[in-house]
Amino acid sequence: MNNRVDLVEKITPWRESWKVHVKVVKLWYHKNPALDPSQNLLHMVLMDEKLHKIQATIRDQLILKFSVSLNEGDVYLMTHFTVVPNTALNRVTKHRFRLLFQYNTSVVSVVSPRIPHSGLCFASIDEIDQMTKEHNFLIDFVGIITGVRKERDVASYGKLVKAVVVEVFADGKRVQCNVFGNACDLLEYDKLQKYPRSPLVVLESFKIKVIKGGVILQNVINVSRLFINSDIPESVEFLSRFSVASYGFSRLVTNDLGYLVSKVDGDYFNPKEITNIQDLHSDNGDSHYFVIGTIKEVMDEPDWWYYTCMCGHAVVEHEDLYLCDACGSCVEHIMVKYGIQVKIQDGGCTGLFVLLDNAATKLFERTCSEAFLRIEEEFPVDPSVLAVCRSYSPQMFDDAVGEEKVFKVEIDSAVDPDYSSCFKIVNVFSHNPKSVVADDYINYATGEDYKTQVVCDNAIQLETIEDIITNLISLNRCYSDVENGSYCKVVPLKLISSLLHKKVVFMVDARPVGYEMNRSVYIVQQIWDDASVINVFEAATEMNEHKIHVLVDSMHEVEDAFSQCRSDHEAVEDLHAF
Repeated sequence: MNNRVDLVEKITPWRESWKVHVKVVKLWYHKNPALDPSQNLLHMVLMDEKLHKIQATIRDQLILKFSVSLNEGDVYLMTHFTVVPNTALNRVTKHRFRLLFQYNTSVVSVVSPRIPHSGLCFASIDEIDQMTKEHNFLIDFVGIITGVRKERDVASYGKLVKAVVVEVFADGKRVQCNVFGNACDLLEYDKLQKYPRSPLVVLESFKIKVIKGGVILQNVINVSRLFINSDIPESVEFLSRFSVASYGFSRLVTNDLGYLVSKVDGDYFNPKEITNIQDLHSDNGDSHYFVIGTIKEVMDEPDWWYYTCMCGHAVVEHEDLYLCDACGSCVEHIMVKYGIQVKIQDGGCTGLFVLLDNAATKLFERTCSEAFLRIEEEFPVDPSVLAVCRSYSPQMFDDAVGEEKVFKVEIDSAVDPDYSSCFKIVNVFSHNPKSVVADDYINYATGEDYKTQVVCDNAIQLETIEDIITNLISLNRCYSDVENGSYCKVVPLKLISSLLHKKVVFMVDARPVGYEMNRSVYIVQQIWDDASVINVFEAATEMNEHKIHVLVDSMHEVEDAFSQCRSDHEAVEDLHAF
């Protein structure tokens, strides 16, 4: 008996006797809305223990034979199939070939060895931003939802298709994502707003679309999947990155335009909002201030950290299980977060503050999980012994005493009833942060590297998600009527005197290149004051108000979401002949 198992990466059409030991990491049915409803395909992504993946397809007449024995997440020994070129328009794997099941294909379920990996392979936001043309490989992506806008349903093939536009944050940048079809059900406002922090989203098998002025992600109906606060190791890894953990994300709330938005605490500093600790006690409102103070003590409490779910809610341990009230479920993969109280002195006044996880991460320049690694280095303690480990705090806590920082403080928003007497620190800055003056706007507006600037604070609230998406889908230009105040842009100082009291039209680079003092900075490329030009744009005002709907009104976009359906059926027909 031949027990040899072949590696997925070695599979080619030049041999027939392939035997693979694989995990079904993705399984979906494909129906072509333009063809006979009975013409279905069953697709799978198979992954071996080396994490190499290949797509497999079962034609309609064989689906009943194999579907009862195939389950996503299970491991199988498979033999006897045809190997054909992978010619689909949107490919879920980079393998040059795919497997086509035949009547004599053998599928045997096996218990071991297990293949624990989920099969997700996340593209970075930098890789996505660098795309200059569309390609036919679908990608996986993970990020934090920072904005959601519902679009009106779109008619396609005699049915109405839901459409939602989402803004996703990762590693200090944002990317737009268009979602069509049933996946929109996961983006209902009430579902997203129940979490204490903007939810994490995993996008599986999404298409990268290159448009004028930027790059967006879009789902392929029946192929792409979307997961909210997915309880997987990859979610823990993403949220534990310093480039993510050092940002603070608020709960999603509805703004005046009816969109869901999240406040992201980034690296901005407003000197006009500086106050002292004494004045904080007299403010009972829901607001924030900046305090310049010196850390006098990091409170030596054994419970300086706590467990949370992926959604950010603290979990409760119960008989070796971790329960999340926000998600209403048991949690398998948990996060560790800072929960530290510090005494800060400002002049002759001292106050007790609680550092939120993102603020503590910035202060200590390490995530909470990295702090545990420091404990392992500093103390000869078995980290698996929870009672002992909790009694220690890393040396870096003592090292922070005496440091002078700028603290962003929120009033009357303690994270826990135990901290009711504390102010909440949501961000930390160096003592001498660069304050923004007029000349800084000039530098932003004329700098050669403006394309690399990142807007990572309140951009979605400053301009609304409609403006952001409009910028992304427009012809890389937007026009401003200064007198009517339709947009408020910052222009070089030398132009100000010539613009006062005049009605003009700006041609503006739509990509924001900086943010400071709650204002976005744009490149002014050209200015017109000709009356005929102004009249043209005033007459087009009504059209401009509806330009956001170009995204979903275009049948091309919706048909592109269905493109995999037609391409797969055509490909399988060609492959069968092959």
